[in-house]
Amino acid sequence: MTRKGSRPTRDDSGRLLAPDGYPVGGMATVREAKAASGLSDSKLYAMIEADEIESRRYGRSVRIPWTAVRAAFLEPRTKQLEFEFRD
Repeated sequence: MTRKGSRPTRDDSGRLLAPDGYPVGGMATVREAKAASGLSDSKLYAMIEADEIESRRYGRSVRIPWTAVRAAFLEPRTKQLEFEFRD
């Protein structure tokens, strides 16, 4: 959320960023998903092959929707942090 009159934060590609610094929408590369999740490339590819995380293939390229990255890795982490602060 932005203040009235201020511009939303965007990354170098022009994607709108959430307050946590990750894009709100669009498609993430495996490298971007790796940075957000803390998992290795091979673990992410294993999750993609097992259909544990949504993905799209464009030729040989693999892209993961940011909504799937958020649901799988970022939102659980945020909920865990909220729980730790309550105690």
